[in-house]
Amino acid sequence: MAVVELLPRWVQQEWMEYGSCKGQTHHFFAPHGEQAEAREAREAIAGAICRSCEVLEICREYARRNREQGYWGGENDEQRVQMRRREARMHPRVAG
Repeated sequence: MAVVELLPRWVQQEWMEYGSCKGQTHHFFAPHGEQAEAREAREAIAGAICRSCEVLEICREYARRNREQGYWGGENDEQRVQMRRREARMHPRVAG
């Protein structure tokens, strides 16, 4: 049986070609041991880049759906968690 290797899912997203962040990932992903003040400054730059991006909404939805880490679609990790919790309260799942 042949083993098929899949690319990581983020490599397969065509919309990423149009992201304003292309080539600037250092603003969107925290380095190891990043302090709070450095994070705030880095995310401020990332946010400014996102605000001018034509694929902002697609990126945000992708990150929410796939539980990505880092700054995606104008949101950081904590903001995505808050959004998931808010949506869960608004649309509780029915056990069945």
